[in-house]
Amino acid sequence: MSDPEVDTQRPGGGDNARRRMPATRLVAMLVAVLVGAAVAGGVLAWRGGFSEPGGLGDTVIGEGNSYTETDFTRSKPGDCLTWATETAGTPSKVACSEPHRFEVAGTVDTEQFPGAEFGATAPWPGPERFVTIRDEQCGVIVDRYLGSGGLDPQGRLAVGLMYPSKSQWERGARVLRCGIEEPGPGGTQLETAGTAADADQSFAWPDGTCIGFDDATRKPTTQPVDCSEPHAFQTTGVVDLSQRFGGRDSGKPWPTVAAQNEYLQTICPNQTNRFFGGEKNFAKTTLNVQWSVISEVSWHSGSRRVVCYVALPDRGGFAKLVGDAREQVLINGKVPTAPAQGPPGRALPTPVPLPPGYAPSDREMQAPSGG
Repeated sequence: MSDPEVDTQRPGGGDNARRRMPATRLVAMLVAVLVGAAVAGGVLAWRGGFSEPGGLGDTVIGEGNSYTETDFTRSKPGDCLTWATETAGTPSKVACSEPHRFEVAGTVDTEQFPGAEFGATAPWPGPERFVTIRDEQCGVIVDRYLGSGGLDPQGRLAVGLMYPSKSQWERGARVLRCGIEEPGPGGTQLETAGTAADADQSFAWPDGTCIGFDDATRKPTTQPVDCSEPHAFQTTGVVDLSQRFGGRDSGKPWPTVAAQNEYLQTICPNQTNRFFGGEKNFAKTTLNVQWSVISEVSWHSGSRRVVCYVALPDRGGFAKLVGDAREQVLINGKVPTAPAQGPPGRALPTPVPLPPGYAPSDREMQAPSGG
């Protein structure tokens, strides 16, 4: 493999191209972002949950000296590819039941496009053009591949595109791969197991997971962080709504938000008390119980899991938490002082959607300022 090539050009200029967008815009805008990753000379483009629309990464990682057949170039719909972060240039095909980073949904042969743009002597189109092709072609291909359920637009999976690097393009590679991947932090692709068609696409994290905090918006990201780092909330449990409202193949209709709230308000407070080892321990944190709900479109995509979590509202967003709340948590940089009674709303909180909600109830106790 040749030495990595680095592309430092950023349309739009400067660091603004990498600003994170508020989590509340995650569903409203599925932005097209290229973050530098090359896979067997193919570069992966995907929806960047928190980058500005059209933003680009600044690194294209190396490619082979010649265009040769690989698992990437031989891959077909239904194949799953994976790679180690240190060997991103050499993906390998694995069974989809095993951890993988990309599921191929279909191919796009650019040689079939009209005009000379993709002809035998055409110059490499560049990442911006490939992202445009992804937006124009891959959504339809992925929807056709998945069938009636499709991707959950509020879920953790996204449409992706793998395409040839510049050197492979110059050696005749013209076929692109549309597929499905799970975006991770810093332009990575997370490992996932199982096919997308069978997956529950909900954002649902293990108990105790802390979810990042966006300083600019005071909103959560969807990326887990170490609890010693600033975060917006900490999860206390996962609830599978299929046990109450029917599984993905049950044919049962979407339960309204009111119905979900009625059900979850009997579960999340108790689950949170257990997470903290008792109601008194939880009361010391001064945090509030919240939970996510499933939208109708997510329900019809097969998503069934929601999370219970603890947080505090603050200045139109969330308070900045630091530390595992089971041990010692700082709220906007201050040690919380437990009230004689729990803050209003803890026993019967106003649940909020996740994503794109994360909006705490205005009726609940505000967090101490200063963060």
